[in-house]
Amino acid sequence: MAAYIIVEVETTDEALMAEYRKHTPGAIAKFGGKFIVRGGKTKTLEGGWVPPRVVVLGNSSTT
Repeated sequence: MAAYIIVEVETTDEALMAEYRKHTPGAIAKFGGKFIVRGGKTKTLEGGWVPPRVVVLGNSSTT
């Protein structure tokens, strides 16, 4: 069964975030996860949600 995690990210320390990004892909892959969406420009189509950054993760069943 597919599972997704949707994360809203607001970075307040770019140096710390850069270090975090180095380790994240390996940790996610180790447990069968993968990035579906990782940042980029977003467009809110309905409602008032305007996230600074969005990340969507999926498991190995989402292919």
